[in-house]
Amino acid sequence: MFELEKAIAEWRQQMVAAGIKKGEALDELESHLRDDIQQQVQQGLTKEEAFEMAVERIGAAQALKSEFAKAGGRTGFLGMLKGFLTGKRDPALAPAIAFTPDAQQSLELARAEAPRLNHDFIGTEHVLLGLLNSEKGIVSNVMRRLGVECATVRTEIEKVIGPGVPAKRDAAEIPFTPRATRALALAVNEAKRLQQMQVNPEHIFLGLIKEGTGVAGVVLGNLGVDINRAREEIVKEMNLRKSAG
Repeated sequence: MFELEKAIAEWRQQMVAAGIKKGEALDELESHLRDDIQQQVQQGLTKEEAFEMAVERIGAAQALKSEFAKAGGRTGFLGMLKGFLTGKRDPALAPAIAFTPDAQQSLELARAEAPRLNHDFIGTEHVLLGLLNSEKGIVSNVMRRLGVECATVRTEIEKVIGPGVPAKRDAAEIPFTPRATRALALAVNEAKRLQQMQVNPEHIFLGLIKEGTGVAGVVLGNLGVDINRAREEIVKEMNLRKSAG
């Protein structure tokens, strides 16, 4: 029989074992976990189902440690943690490189996709849908050439994770998951590696496929997308656009 308090205690031990040992940070994470569980139970899930969903939303311990350790110090760590969990701060990205208006639009489309699927988190799957829904950029064109349409991706996402329970918080407050945050950080790295000063939607896509472990990667794999070919096609189109001026 599932015991919620025992499950939370074991989850907290996993956080400590992974290196998240600051008491304040652990308390903040546990508070968020409990609030999420309570909300999901009120919406009809069992305690076990609510616990599993809340843990998935918070993310793995190693991912959390990696994302927030760079904040430095107790105040910085807790401030970033609270902002990340409540959705009031976008994923922490290198300030020396900016997201283009097209890239920002893609992320806003991703934010809009989450409530459409009754999800109160923005995962790699929503970011992928945002890219495919964008009228600008080359991602949607390349994916269509590879036989992948936005509607097909949405259907596959629903098969993989299913529609959620309608969320109570506003779309503007929905947070990015640790995997989505990592994918966006990888997008910044991709832009730098390609010696470009701004992050375009194409870099976000490259970050998604490089992250690879999120739902976006699973969905693309299920749809038979050759990730290496997709990357080559995206980079080729980027180079052609750059050459054309």
